[in-house]
Amino acid sequence: MPRSLNVRPNSARLTLISFAFVFLFGTTIALPSFGQDWESDSNQASDDWSSAEDRGYSSQPGGDEPTTPWSFRAGMGFTNDPNNFLLSFELPYRFDQYVSLGPLFQIGLGDDRYIVAPSVNLTITIPDLPGENFDRFKPNLFAGVGFAVIENEGRVGDDRAVDFLINTGFGVDYVLSQRVSIGSRMILNFLPNKVLDEKFFYTWEVASIKLAF
Repeated sequence: MPRSLNVRPNSARLTLISFAFVFLFGTTIALPSFGQDWESDSNQASDDWSSAEDRGYSSQPGGDEPTTPWSFRAGMGFTNDPNNFLLSFELPYRFDQYVSLGPLFQIGLGDDRYIVAPSVNLTITIPDLPGENFDRFKPNLFAGVGFAVIENEGRVGDDRAVDFLINTGFGVDYVLSQRVSIGSRMILNFLPNKVLDEKFFYTWEVASIKLAF
């Protein structure tokens, strides 16, 4: 009997609605911090951030500065086929303003195909671009290792396989406040041993929100 996760369009739509609710709820919580920070100009925001790095993390919860080096990112987009809906989640630990490390989960859902690809990723962020107009833009490069589970219900023979994964990619975040960023990323996933005859797939995280704790 073929193995099947039974992922259907209705299930994908429910997942999308749930994600949208979480996305909007997180954005609503973040708006007060965003409004306060937006009032200062970009140079002052950059100076304040540097000062926060020198002092360490604030011990007062609810302040303008992150209280821990942890953050949470949630995004949505698509995989190779635009009909395959993508959810992505990441929990990076920030060592400083340049380097972070943490687990990344890519989940691709289609009518008869799904992908689950967890990995551990190292991210290098470029904190300051030339020019005052670009202070809030933070380009980043990342790479990681993990594994991929792919199921294709329309495939003859084995319809599910698991194997090693290497990924890399690039993106850009736009800083709304010291706690909140929005962004977009392209993730390139390589499968050295092939998984269901596939050696590569990409995911485009079209929109994401990142919340610092």
